[in-house]
Amino acid sequence: METKTKQLKKSLLNWYKNNKRSFSWRNTNNPWNILLIEIISQQTQINRATTYYQKFIEKFPNPESMSKSSLKTILKMWSGLGYNNRAKRLYESSKILSEIGFEKIYPNFELLPGVGQYTKNAILSFAYGDKVLAVDTNLERIITRYFGVDSAKDYVRRYSNLLLEDINSKDLNQAFMDFGSSICTSSNTKCDICPLEKSCKKYFLNSKNSIKKFKGSNRELRGRIIKLLIEENQITINELEKKTREDASKIITAINGLENDGLLKRKNNIIEIISN
Repeated sequence: METKTKQLKKSLLNWYKNNKRSFSWRNTNNPWNILLIEIISQQTQINRATTYYQKFIEKFPNPESMSKSSLKTILKMWSGLGYNNRAKRLYESSKILSEIGFEKIYPNFELLPGVGQYTKNAILSFAYGDKVLAVDTNLERIITRYFGVDSAKDYVRRYSNLLLEDINSKDLNQAFMDFGSSICTSSNTKCDICPLEKSCKKYFLNSKNSIKKFKGSNRELRGRIIKLLIEENQITINELEKKTREDASKIITAINGLENDGLLKRKNNIIEIISN
């Protein structure tokens, strides 16, 4: 396993030198920039995320500038990305960071709203150069197929030190991301041009996860409600029924979810976005 791990690392980094993707946020070690792109790119294709990142970083170049804004402004800029609770958590994080800064939180970035293990490690690697693996779906897929294992996380727990030995973690993490996005993809893999092909176990796991339809879903309705609230400040539930042409039960379910996520408040029959 040690020899094969070293082969993987060497091959990935060699491939990355000639094939790495160019993004503006890859040229910075500013933790705010890294946090911003990582939150925006969750559940979002990277090219689309980059467009939103540029818009956000221009308006909010630091946590302080975002913290002085309003949730309504953030949600308006976020429109089209979906999962609006990510925008709220980003806004909440900006308030925390404007008060105490990244350096006082380091390395415990999981204390920020919406920051899990992957985002924490991405900040540690890309902003601080710490030797950690940012374990995303790309890394897991490559490890699973190459070594023929059911659990990439088990492999990472045992052999991450080998992978990270004598290298820049930023380069390795980005190599995994780019390789998984262009060669070892979730479907239509390009094994014919893969530099790992000869030593790869080609262990393809059948995914049992079904893709939920967005059209007509509760997630879509939540987004429509937020969009209406941005335009009209407040609205009655009866007006929502007319404008969305959805059943009252679906609207109430969506409102309850948004209220639980702290995105809106309701008083009697009127709802509005929480301003701060």
